[in-house]
Amino acid sequence: MKYKIEDWIVYTDKKWSNQRKKKRGISLYGKIGKIIDIDYNNKYIYYLVEFIGSPSVIRKGKKGYCEWCEDKEIISLDQLKLKKLLEG
Repeated sequence: MKYKIEDWIVYTDKKWSNQRKKKRGISLYGKIGKIIDIDYNNKYIYYLVEFIGSPSVIRKGKKGYCEWCEDKEIISLDQLKLKKLLEG
């Protein structure tokens, strides 16, 4: 498992962000959030992320601010900071 509950992440998947925006009117690209739950029961691991200032349709966590995400859609905030630092 790549992440754990309480990890801060950034949503980085432009393709899925655009699809979510078409379906729900919500763009998550570049948004910061905290993992509040993890679903291990499926073929894939899904992380429930409570985003800062991003209204949503999921009703768990802060009302209207959560989305289920796969690990390929997100990066930890610390990893992103290190990546930006190394890129210069």
